[in-house]
Amino acid sequence: MPDFEFDSGEASMTSLQPIPMVRVRTFTTPHVLEMVQGPDAPRTFELTGDRLIVGRAVTCDIRVPLGEMSRQHMRLDRHQGGFRAVDLDSSNGLYLNEIRVKSAVLRDNDVLQLGDVAFVYHEGTT
Repeated sequence: MPDFEFDSGEASMTSLQPIPMVRVRTFTTPHVLEMVQGPDAPRTFELTGDRLIVGRAVTCDIRVPLGEMSRQHMRLDRHQGGFRAVDLDSSNGLYLNEIRVKSAVLRDNDVLQLGDVAFVYHEGTT
């Protein structure tokens, strides 16, 4: 049997041989919050869960023990391949790029300020 066949009406060729699939390795990097101002700054926190709480309580996923930080200040929810920041009715509010927000979808290099603590959000690759 030939490796290909010709259609007598057209100049096309169809292969009868299976085409081997090429395996491609993809590398992923996690989404992170980089603390650029605050206790022990600079620090980096990998955002590995689907829902993370940021605050000064010992039960928080990202704990920042500062007086201006509410016990549960902000929630980070996984959203369309990235994260959404939600203010949890904190005393000092949530600021995204110097604008007070209740909730916002984060983009690479956004600056989040919670009291006197500042984070830079870095998008990972999935």
